[in-house]
Amino acid sequence: MSASTILAKNSRFKIGWIILLVSAALMTLGHLSMIFVLDEPNLFTGFAAFNLYSFIVLLIPFRRGEKWAWLTTWILPVGLAIPAATDPNIAIYYFGVAAMCVFGLLLTMRDFFSQR
Repeated sequence: MSASTILAKNSRFKIGWIILLVSAALMTLGHLSMIFVLDEPNLFTGFAAFNLYSFIVLLIPFRRGEKWAWLTTWILPVGLAIPAATDPNIAIYYFGVAAMCVFGLLLTMRDFFSQR
């Protein structure tokens, strides 16, 4: 099975990709730092691994334009919104990052699913 690639990336794709990449990177760094600062190192290790996985998918296959990477990246905003829905102390931050991720995904959608 061959992966389709985006030949000409427009500015909308680049902006959306950068939003997603920066969001995943910042969440990874934040969760890595919380491993050492807060009392729940196992919980934040899992979140850091989740965000690191998202970052790697965004960095390589997403940038290449592989459709599975776009679909898989939806787990990032969903994975951020679920803990936000259960804890009002972090809700504003996690919902904000999740909203930015959805915005970034919607910016890149046309490049993944356009008929060329």
